[in-house]
Amino acid sequence: MMRTEEGTTVELGPAKDIPHSDDITRPDNSPKKEKKKIQFHMANKVNIIPTNRQGQLNTGYLATLGGVLKIAEIILSFIAFVLAICADRRTTTAAWTEHISFETLLIVSGLLLGYVVFPHLTIKDEATREGLIVVELIFYGVNTLLYFISIWLMVHLSASWGTDGRGAAIMTAVICVALTVLFAIETVVKLKAWRGENEPQTVIQAGNAQA
Repeated sequence: MMRTEEGTTVELGPAKDIPHSDDITRPDNSPKKEKKKIQFHMANKVNIIPTNRQGQLNTGYLATLGGVLKIAEIILSFIAFVLAICADRRTTTAAWTEHISFETLLIVSGLLLGYVVFPHLTIKDEATREGLIVVELIFYGVNTLLYFISIWLMVHLSASWGTDGRGAAIMTAVICVALTVLFAIETVVKLKAWRGENEPQTVIQAGNAQA
């Protein structure tokens, strides 16, 4: 209650707490700093292996004709390389076989590893398959001729008098015959595959054509 100067009494209501300026919550109108997220567009990335074939090894290729031939070629090329060195690596005839066998050993091992690690190379609908067939066709065709030459070079070396490694030269010639046969088979297989890739998929019959 409060009494005025005139003597009247004025009743005041209950005291209210006046909020201080510090207690007033002001809306935060300051712009929030948003973190920029770096987005990578995976669609622009080149997929070496298709998504549905990732995490797989094409071990089933080792049981196919191509896989068995390549395993045999790797083993025989390594044996021919060692025997060519044992025959007489100082002569040009043995050096020829030595270099050819080492070259085919590396390339065939790379091809076999590629077929196992990159399974999409054996998929018929893959666009890169035809290019790989052409590369293998040229490789096997050329090396078939080179191994055929190696046969006669090693036979000539084994027939030479005074050669210490005559037995190694004879065995190298026999293995070169086997490699020539294997590479010729691969050449024929790749030639048929290349022709099959370029055959038309649809055949238009004359009886069904409408004028």
